[in-house]
Amino acid sequence: SMGSSEGAGYANGDGNLMGWINELCYVRLDLNPYAPTDPWTKGVHTGMSHMYLGQRAATRLAALGGIDLPEELKPDHPNMNTMKHEGHAKCLKLIQAAMKDPAKREQCKQIYETIGVYLGYALAQYSEHYIIENVLILGRVSTGEGGQIMLDKAKEVLMAEFPHLGAMQFHQPDEHFKRVGQCIAAAALPQI
Repeated sequence: SMGSSEGAGYANGDGNLMGWINELCYVRLDLNPYAPTDPWTKGVHTGMSHMYLGQRAATRLAALGGIDLPEELKPDHPNMNTMKHEGHAKCLKLIQAAMKDPAKREQCKQIYETIGVYLGYALAQYSEHYIIENVLILGRVSTGEGGQIMLDKAKEVLMAEFPHLGAMQFHQPDEHFKRVGQCIAAAALPQI
């Protein structure tokens, strides 16, 4: 789920849920010591996946993608560097609106393409530990036309850089379920 963080679950080869959802927001994707950090680790952890595969990724890329951001939604503003996600959701809505504006669409599209590159490499990294054949994509970042652009770019990365993973299939539910799907899936897990 590519929303306010990154969550993932794993189903076995028979399609059975394993009974947990993994919080993958602390998987280090970027090994650059100057990679972005989050507000709660205060520089201790850099390059974590939630800075590349969710709303925080969209926020970090918004200005580069031509989005006119009010000061309080800019990535370096103190309000955007807390554990709260509301500002990032607002920023994502501005990005999604820009995708519908023909004058802004081409530059804005690069936000989704960049997140798609991140996703392709992340899935390759996750494949070092899991057998991944099918990926159900959820979260607000995956909604709308931008979500499909993101998935197309991720597939392009897999085919070009990791052809042995090229058979990986992406699946998407309807737009509403994308936004709230992780919550529904978590609620459906059995109690232990």
